[in-house]
Amino acid sequence: PVPPPPPPPPPPAILSEPAPVINEAEQAKILKSTEDQDPNVRWEAVLLLDKMKSPHAMPIIFHMLRKDLEAPLRIKACELLSNRRGNDVVDSLVGALKDQEPDVRLSALRAIEKIGDYSVAGIIATGPIKDQEESVRLQAIKTLNTLQDKKQAEIEAAKLRYEQEKQAAAAAAAEEAKKRWW
Repeated sequence: PVPPPPPPPPPPAILSEPAPVINEAEQAKILKSTEDQDPNVRWEAVLLLDKMKSPHAMPIIFHMLRKDLEAPLRIKACELLSNRRGNDVVDSLVGALKDQEPDVRLSALRAIEKIGDYSVAGIIATGPIKDQEESVRLQAIKTLNTLQDKKQAEIEAAKLRYEQEKQAAAAAAAEEAKKRWW
């Protein structure tokens, strides 16, 4: 008899997170580039740090949103944060609702709407809804509408889960009663 062939080699290990393409010294240079005079350089440096999952990325994005002199970068920071979750993200966006530039305030409202955190609805209702800029007031109302819809959907889903659990419990109790009867 012929012995069976040896088992195939194991597949190569796949890293769950891609390793950064640059070493730590080069990363330090990228970190320094977030303070460059050219706004495009600053933004690309932030994006690279974010893609590399650098622990410095989020604090730099928050700082950029608060302090960068270029409104387009503050808008981009809002857009980037709209894909994130967490109290620090929402707090940073709430801070941007007071930005001097209407487009930044609009972008912050859109980001909050996308995140869907209705805990800040009261802040929107007392601040941006009274903004001097009509487009900001309109976006504030749209954001509040979306947040209200999300909250209502969560309430409806909770009611449905409750009813399903109640029916399942009643069915289980009926089944148990039937077993005892026989």
